Amino acid sequence: MKEQLVYCGVDVAKAYLDAAIGKQKQRFANEAAGQRELIKWLEQIEGEVQVICEPSGGYERVLIGALTRARIKVSLVPANRVRQFARAAGILAKTDRIDAEVLCAFGETMRPKTLTASNLEQEQLRELESQRRHLSRLLVMEQNRGARVGDSSVRSLNHSLVKQIRKQIERIDLLIKNQIEQSQELAAKAAKLTAISAVGARTAALLLAQMPELGELNRREVAALAGVAPFNRDSGKLRGKRTIFGGRRAVRTGLYMAALVAARHNPILRAFYQRLRSGGKPAKLALTATMRKLLIVLNSALKPDPIIA
Repeated sequence: MKEQLVYCGVDVAKAYLDAAIGKQKQRFANEAAGQRELIKWLEQIEGEVQVICEPSGGYERVLIGALTRARIKVSLVPANRVRQFARAAGILAKTDRIDAEVLCAFGETMRPKTLTASNLEQEQLRELESQRRHLSRLLVMEQNRGARVGDSSVRSLNHSLVKQIRKQIERIDLLIKNQIEQSQELAAKAAKLTAISAVGARTAALLLAQMPELGELNRREVAALAGVAPFNRDSGKLRGKRTIFGGRRAVRTGLYMAALVAARHNPILRAFYQRLRSGGKPAKLALTATMRKLLIVLNSALKPDPIIA
């Protein structure tokens, strides 16, 4: 007889974890001791437990790691889907305890997929890559500030801070490299991406971290997701200028730098860029089109090989 699956909704906040299983509700501190108490509570439940939670600004990551180590199934579901589910069920009020109940009901109704080992590897890479970009922004800010400092003691402190930030960037680059190399799936994808001229290890890490859907979408979907797809602005007889907007800013920034290199050194994309410029297209438009072309090539490179019977 198949063991009954019990769904537990957990609303994650900075200080607390609100858990709900049917009529049972518990609150735990969102710290190591509280997470252990939550796991102990879940282990007392009859049947196999699947925890449903949603992204909460990163506060959910430590909890997911603790649950995974305890061999408890976890699903991370988009917050907008849960909110739409709540509205459809007529639940308009919103508190942490109500959210936990909604997550439990969402799990029972929608039966979402659980996180796999590759999902967790990708989440770890995303966190490392996000920290790397944060440190890069800090470095630029401190370098710009240091250029305007007149006092010698303040300038010395600034130089010391810049040196520390650079060391941290070097360390996190090594962590990202190790994270990719230790994962068979990530390493295989990184090899395919860096095989394309103009795509280095940094761009590959960014794409693997911030765009895990790469290789699973069609050309229109992937361009829209990254924010490099042109959208019409027409109304009646008016034909507006097509522009790009939305999408993932970090991915778009990384693609911009890669496209600059590709427009000079990638034979195919260089010819594509020069053809657009020769046709009278502005440099910015031609470069945006090169970004989109590069992304489509990268997406195709990660598509699974067809099975030949």
